[in-house]
Amino acid sequence: MRDVQGVEEASVNLLAESATVKMRDDVDASLLVERVRAAGYDAERVAAGRDLLDRLTSDRNQRETLRRHRQALVQAIGLALPIVFLDYAMPFLWGADAAAQVPGRLMQIVLLTMLSLSPAGAPILAGGLRAILNRAGNMELLISVGVVAAIVSGIYGTIVHDSAFVHFHAAAMILAIVCVGRYLEARARGRATAAIATLAKHAPKDALVKRGEAWEKSPVDRLEKGDLVRVPIHSAIPVDGDVVAGRADVDERLLTGEPMPVVKQSGARVSAGTIVVDGQIDIRATDVGQLAALGRVASLVEQAQHGRTQMQRMADALAAWLTPVILLVSLATFFGWMMFGGQGHVAHGARAAIAVLVIACPCALGLATPTATMVATSLAALRGILVRDAATLETMGRIDTIVWDKTGTLTAGSPQVAEICAEPDFDDNDLLRLAAAAEKYATHPLGSAIVREAKRREIHVGDPDAFNSHPGLGVSARIGGRDVIVGSSQFLDEHGVTFKKANAAGAASARSRVWVAVDGRFAGTIDVADSIRPSAASAIGRLRRMGIESHLLTGDAETAAKFVAEAVGIDTGCIDAAVSPQGKHDRVVALKRTSHRVAMIGDGINDAAALAAADVGVAFATGADVAVESAGISLIGSTPHLVADAVDISRLAVRVIRQNLFWAFFYNVLMIPLAATGHVPPAWAAGAMMLSSLTVVLNAIRIPRLLRRREAARTQAGIE
Repeated sequence: MRDVQGVEEASVNLLAESATVKMRDDVDASLLVERVRAAGYDAERVAAGRDLLDRLTSDRNQRETLRRHRQALVQAIGLALPIVFLDYAMPFLWGADAAAQVPGRLMQIVLLTMLSLSPAGAPILAGGLRAILNRAGNMELLISVGVVAAIVSGIYGTIVHDSAFVHFHAAAMILAIVCVGRYLEARARGRATAAIATLAKHAPKDALVKRGEAWEKSPVDRLEKGDLVRVPIHSAIPVDGDVVAGRADVDERLLTGEPMPVVKQSGARVSAGTIVVDGQIDIRATDVGQLAALGRVASLVEQAQHGRTQMQRMADALAAWLTPVILLVSLATFFGWMMFGGQGHVAHGARAAIAVLVIACPCALGLATPTATMVATSLAALRGILVRDAATLETMGRIDTIVWDKTGTLTAGSPQVAEICAEPDFDDNDLLRLAAAAEKYATHPLGSAIVREAKRREIHVGDPDAFNSHPGLGVSARIGGRDVIVGSSQFLDEHGVTFKKANAAGAASARSRVWVAVDGRFAGTIDVADSIRPSAASAIGRLRRMGIESHLLTGDAETAAKFVAEAVGIDTGCIDAAVSPQGKHDRVVALKRTSHRVAMIGDGINDAAALAAADVGVAFATGADVAVESAGISLIGSTPHLVADAVDISRLAVRVIRQNLFWAFFYNVLMIPLAATGHVPPAWAAGAMMLSSLTVVLNAIRIPRLLRRREAARTQAGIE
């Protein structure tokens, strides 16, 4: 497809039986489909989002795939067994003389022809022919050459009446064993995509949408931005949107990993794929289809599974190089037997050459990495960890240093009122009411926190009669005939307000203190703090036990940074405070220069440069869009433990990939000499080749079980 004008990039996911093409808008997609079909493959265009999930995880598609492989398996065994039976029964039925066995050989040829033209053998041989026409070395080419060589050798032996050249049973067994392997691999692929299937089950096909004055059931694919959608109890939310009416408990476990339902009412945001477990809500759609949360998850998972790790690129290059080498080794084997064994060993040389072709197929090498990547990225997505590509997954498994931004990652990123200290002439609620009214139209986060606290206490916040904002200092307002000043101590000083400065507050507690004056008199203080996430300390402790050092990098003051670092367990020597966005970028680059593999965790616009500079950028998906776009991993959720989970899954994936590649290399290094020296006949070679492929697939699908064992061990040890 890359040779089609306008196609910028194309990749194939053999396990998912899909291809992703990046192209210009003016390229006709039907041309790509025609090009794929011209190469001998079937193809159809599938949209992202809901259609993609259906395609990847449809029970009907999986049943049809298994049915086809099962049918091929039955046909292969049904035709191969008589061929093998005839081979061993030949002396008893027609005698030991090769000339007398010709009728039996002809029966074998007929059965083998039927097998080669059946759905069991034809796709394999056709794949080999395509490889020759496209000059692409692959598994099917080696198998096809081996099968054809066995057939040609058998026909020659039948004609010259020499049974030593007859390998019809080997050709039949090769095709049958390949069909067995493909059937078992198809079953294993179904298990590998089980995690994505969970996403698909949460993607509703229909929704209740308001058309005019009536509520109508409509396919989710037809929903548009701005539609009013009603979600009753025990239903999945079909779109991203804002709640405009109703109240409901929503299970967001699929996207955030949080086990407890979250209350959603008017003004709250909801995401597609989450479940209403109690109540009913009406939603105004903001994102639909591919742009909704579930569609983005599906697209990112598919994108990651199409990507290639560095190890996979090396394996692919080796596999492409290996095919012509194996062909040469096979020829060398044949001629070697002739040279050193003489004319009498030609038949043995032919058998050994066929065995080399079959046993050295690089199929295990091709499956080693993508299988593990598919399982790992799907498992990560279920936990709210979206990996942009396979290379990021590989890199995340090798990091040794994590740099944390403070606000919005280790802290909640939403300041809350921590304490109110009113002077004797005021009570706390009265002070809060006046301060909230003065801050009602301010945009500063501290002012917003004061207004939120007043609303939480159900205190009526009136509109100010007059309002002035003083950037960097505070606000002044007239409320009910009273002059109110809210801001820093310096701001009150400038207005001639006297007060005791004994309590500096923020230094020891990382709180920000807001000072309030009413009618020129000091009225009290309001302390605002950005609360530390409850799981931050345990997450950093878990990373430390994994051998990963944590650094804190923030634009906030040093006192606030030290307070947070001490609370979560980051060493004081690993703190950089009052750092600009450029400074964050430079600090990450400096760590990389000292041979550290660095992951940067952030969520703000000021983190984007540092996220891009790190080996792996990790952003909370609730953060700024530019931060999420700069990151290789997005976390849907608010717990720092997702970072440790991402490292855990990535390390398991890298470990399994290494095991698979080792097995694939070890298998070829060990088996090729055995086949070349005649110790492994062609039929056994096919069995060994199938076993190697199944080994790497079954090893990959162990990743979820290995992760559960690690988690169970931590729980048993009392470690969070």
